[in-house]
Amino acid sequence: MDNRISICDLGEEEINNEIFRDIEPVTWINDDPNYDLDEINMFFHRVDSDQIIYEEKKKKCKFIDVLYNDEKEKMYLVMEFCVCGLQDMLGSTPLKKLPIWQAHDYFCQLLDGLEYLYSKGIVHKDIKPGNLLLALDGTLKISDFGVAEALDMFTQDDTCKMGQGSPAFQPPEIANGCETFSGFKVDIWSSGVTLYNITTGQYPFQGDNIYKLYENIGKGEYTIPEEVEESLRSLIQGMLQKNADERFTLQQVKRHPWTVCRYPRTQEEVPIPPLKGHNWHSMTVLPYLMEYHYGGDDNPTYYTEHQLNEEKRLQEVEDRISEDQKATWNSHNSKPNSQQSKRRWRKPISCINVKKFPSCKPS
Repeated sequence: MDNRISICDLGEEEINNEIFRDIEPVTWINDDPNYDLDEINMFFHRVDSDQIIYEEKKKKCKFIDVLYNDEKEKMYLVMEFCVCGLQDMLGSTPLKKLPIWQAHDYFCQLLDGLEYLYSKGIVHKDIKPGNLLLALDGTLKISDFGVAEALDMFTQDDTCKMGQGSPAFQPPEIANGCETFSGFKVDIWSSGVTLYNITTGQYPFQGDNIYKLYENIGKGEYTIPEEVEESLRSLIQGMLQKNADERFTLQQVKRHPWTVCRYPRTQEEVPIPPLKGHNWHSMTVLPYLMEYHYGGDDNPTYYTEHQLNEEKRLQEVEDRISEDQKATWNSHNSKPNSQQSKRRWRKPISCINVKKFPSCKPS
């Protein structure tokens, strides 16, 4: 097996559906070549943050904590909360694109993130709008390192041998089946496709199926809409060069006139779309995950706020019934129904949308 670092992608199907619904997959970087991409056999119970090859940089999702499920022999990384992905923003607009000034801002943030990854010898290999998340303050975060590759520190170049990214964002060298290719140039190409997509609302290469798509990508022939300004057109053409040797480097992209230019906010900003069906979605799930994996059976049982609100409603109904019975008793000098007992009201709690979690704290 290759001695390069394996990167394992833990999808949301591995975690309780009620907890991680609508949350992007999280990743763990493992430096032991004996593990493959499918499973991590745990032989320890505690890992310090510095044992995980992840640094809290602005353009990467921040690492919060690591949790374990000994029964399933799985480990889960808890990352910082991001409100949505760039793909969600594109999908919320009629033209499926962003204003030039907004696309320019996100693209420049993407370049900063790639520059940091390359300084650590990491090739992402799956840059696309769906893997670019937005934090609460609008900062763009690169996520989903499921197919990323960390280069050997002793290697002389960025040569990679495996490409497993999204087909529509793959470069011609992968579409044509090359055995080796430049990892950094793969990210430049996929970033160029991303730039094309967020500024035009279209994709440079399409196909009825994956074979036709790869055939079109392999030819390297595409058209740019006429309304695209000349400076942006020049940048896209440089990033989507069929020949990887002629393709722009990251530094060339960062120094390009379109990149260094400042664009005024002449168009209305595309806002972050709201989460559907998550009006009471909590901003953190860490305490609940901790209790889910480590909590004992003797812990007190709490209920969600929805359940307690329903209990409160039933209590109010019973109170009205009790008052009616009391009035009837006063008028007829009879006792009310002894089976009617007043429910004890419990203060609502702040909790995510799950049925039971002993770590829910009173609000």
